[in-house]
Amino acid sequence: MSLSFEFAHKIGDETLEFDEIKYTNAAGNEYSVVTLKYFISDITLHRSGGEAVLIDEAHYIDATDTTTLSFAMEDEISSDDYSQISFVFGLNETKNIAGSFPNAPESNMEWPLAMGSGYHYMKLEGKFDSSGDIENYQCHTGPTMGNQYCVDVVLSESSFTAIGNDLTIQIVMDINSWWKNPNTLDLSDVTMIMGNETMQQNITENGAGVFSIGTIE
Repeated sequence: MSLSFEFAHKIGDETLEFDEIKYTNAAGNEYSVVTLKYFISDITLHRSGGEAVLIDEAHYIDATDTTTLSFAMEDEISSDDYSQISFVFGLNETKNIAGSFPNAPESNMEWPLAMGSGYHYMKLEGKFDSSGDIENYQCHTGPTMGNQYCVDVVLSESSFTAIGNDLTIQIVMDINSWWKNPNTLDLSDVTMIMGNETMQQNITENGAGVFSIGTIE
């Protein structure tokens, strides 16, 4: 049977709408999202019997480009009970190698050589209201100063049974979760963080709770 993945983006229970300062985060910032681009890699299907099926690939997602929001596995999966799905948000050190993505749009995610080289994990950008002044924020994550800050994500309530029918699994990102739990982040502190390892670590810790399962059908 074939297996496909779809990616959806929300803020709380609302479907993400771009370019509108209409959302509020845990720090009380009213903000918008203008850009959301990121990598997902090493999706792993964990069988109930303990074995794992690794999808040893990297996928680029641009939330404004519908052609990037879904993909199908090249190989079929066997009929079985699967207890959990996990993946890497970003690219681990074996995949995050300069020159691995020579063509746009992935090549536009390059990370500066002086800060560790390779590629951004994510570019999340927008505007926020700072005491009546509209300012920009840029949440750029990546392998800062050679240290890895990708996120190992384990999706709760992601069990499913494959019984011969093709399946599509929806994975949902809640953008508000980037700014909270365990670290409440103010957007005024998020800009210009590419060399800030403390902030990169804070965002990595928050990233464990950003994703959830939407539908499996």
